[in-house]
Amino acid sequence: MSSTGVYGTKVPAYITQDDIDIFYSYSKSMNVDDMENSKFIHLDSALLDQAETEDSVNGYDNVLEGMYNLKLPLTHFNQKGYYTIYIKPKETPVILTDVGSLVGYDDVKGLIVDTATLSSNLREVFKTNNSLVGYRIIYFSDTMERETYYRTVTSNNKVEPVVSNATSSSQKSIRYRYNENSSLVFITVTPSTSVTFKPNATPYIGAAAQKVLFVNTKFEPMVIYLNMVDHDADTISNMLEGTQLRDLDNGLVTTYNENNEIYAQHEHYTLKDDATNKPIYEVKKKINENIKFETIEDKL
Repeated sequence: MSSTGVYGTKVPAYITQDDIDIFYSYSKSMNVDDMENSKFIHLDSALLDQAETEDSVNGYDNVLEGMYNLKLPLTHFNQKGYYTIYIKPKETPVILTDVGSLVGYDDVKGLIVDTATLSSNLREVFKTNNSLVGYRIIYFSDTMERETYYRTVTSNNKVEPVVSNATSSSQKSIRYRYNENSSLVFITVTPSTSVTFKPNATPYIGAAAQKVLFVNTKFEPMVIYLNMVDHDADTISNMLEGTQLRDLDNGLVTTYNENNEIYAQHEHYTLKDDATNKPIYEVKKKINENIKFETIEDKL
């Protein structure tokens, strides 16, 4: 460990929209039934934008590394209630083509992925040498359940298959050698070798035709809780401290916001007893339709 620095310091990550997945769920209330029936819906990752500064940073660009702005479009977030937003690294499903070794290095084992089976944007990531370093590999069991263990990618390079003699045998077997023009990628992971005190216990790294997930480790998953309400501090302040105009002829009370725009209008009147004609109730009724528009400036 260096005496002039701190080992393991977190650094802001630079991610693209292809690196993330965004999901959200909605519940009308915190009622158990409402929460159990809510399911997470996938959102377009374009809702997360790279934040920028007013001026360039160190004379290079105005990108604020590690900071992103999340958009909340009304097409999804338009109801009063509780929203849970889940932002996580994107998971890329891949079918392993093979698990093999390099020519001349039987102890160097790795996963083989055919990039021709991937979508165009994923294909470029896998074909770029060492672009997957640090990715986490999640395995699925025969019953398609996620395993609790995972492996971490240490390298990826393009290779081609070759037939070679198996060690101490006349049988032929497939090995792999580096070839920049191939569509196959040889991916090494850790752990992949046995520990010194138990040399025969080789860690499992995968099998041909097995389904796995490649997950980037550029950032940690995060959850955002959002409560959509009818009023906030500003609207409540309008009702408590806002300018009001009282029409004494018809009992109409108009409340204005800080811009002297009509925020609410209420009608005040008294209900009397039919027999005695004595006042019984004082009523305050909010007017939602047929609002009488008048500016406070006209009355001052």
